[in-house]
Amino acid sequence: MRLPIVQPDHGVAPVIDFLRSAKSEILIKQFTFDHPLLLDELLNLHKRGVHVRVMLNGAKATGERINDATFAALENAGIAVGWSCPNFLVTHEKSIVVDREVALLATFNFMEKYFSDTRDYGIITTDPTSVEQLIACFEHDWQRTEFKPQHSHQLAWSPGNARSLVCDLLDGAEKSIDIQHPKFAEPVIFERVHAALKRGVEVRVLCGGRHGIHQPDLMHSFALWRVLRELGGRVHKQRNLRSHGKLIIADNIKALVSSQNIDQPAFDVRREVGIIVESGPAVKILSAIFERDWEASRRYEPPYPTEQLDESEEAELFHANEIQHG
Repeated sequence: MRLPIVQPDHGVAPVIDFLRSAKSEILIKQFTFDHPLLLDELLNLHKRGVHVRVMLNGAKATGERINDATFAALENAGIAVGWSCPNFLVTHEKSIVVDREVALLATFNFMEKYFSDTRDYGIITTDPTSVEQLIACFEHDWQRTEFKPQHSHQLAWSPGNARSLVCDLLDGAEKSIDIQHPKFAEPVIFERVHAALKRGVEVRVLCGGRHGIHQPDLMHSFALWRVLRELGGRVHKQRNLRSHGKLIIADNIKALVSSQNIDQPAFDVRREVGIIVESGPAVKILSAIFERDWEASRRYEPPYPTEQLDESEEAELFHANEIQHG
């Protein structure tokens, strides 16, 4: 496993380099895609003779369509492009497989703001089983057939094993759990965090306040963050960057980087994927980034869910409609 890609620190260059490494084939699955440099790179790869297939999410849960122009540009260039499988509410997965040998799993979408304004992560893996699973899922979703993921492997699939894998990660923590997620609206995950607190594990949650969260997840997140604080957990709000990455670190030795938000649809009705990171150098970098963001954050007191929001609550980074969490 290679060292993580960290946004916005690394920018778009490592993703372009990853695409350019392709010799014969690229498979891409993306939630939103309108980045001009990445689109140009795919067009150039196609001209160079690389077999490119792209699967794009059709519409967000809100009905908004971001990918229509990119779909048309790829189709007009003769690239094989298709809409994501309609069996899912949305396809929120962000993956690239190159030459059936190496894969990039990311929390960032292929849009310029996710390379400049948000904290996001990417993990590159050469693990054969992980790459095989990503290819199999792509092919099943492309053909509109059922994909049955391997529940024992390091990939966290939705629908599939993601919830149980997250619970296993939390249950295995002995000293610390660090969670960097924009929302917290899933009671099963919260119950496992509560169990960790009861056995003496230090829990830190770094969130983005109300930034990018729709109702009812906004009310659920406020309520669970408040309860978490009462139970002894620490909740901070990110101030240096907008919160978008999905990261959980256990004991600074094991991490999960994923596309899944901590909410019920992300585990049950949306196509998502994450990856367990156990490489020492990779986890060390993820932990260092979390620590840097935590030091730049402030203690957060979530508003009572039914109260009118005070605009001062968003004094550092205002709610941004253009950056939504699925």
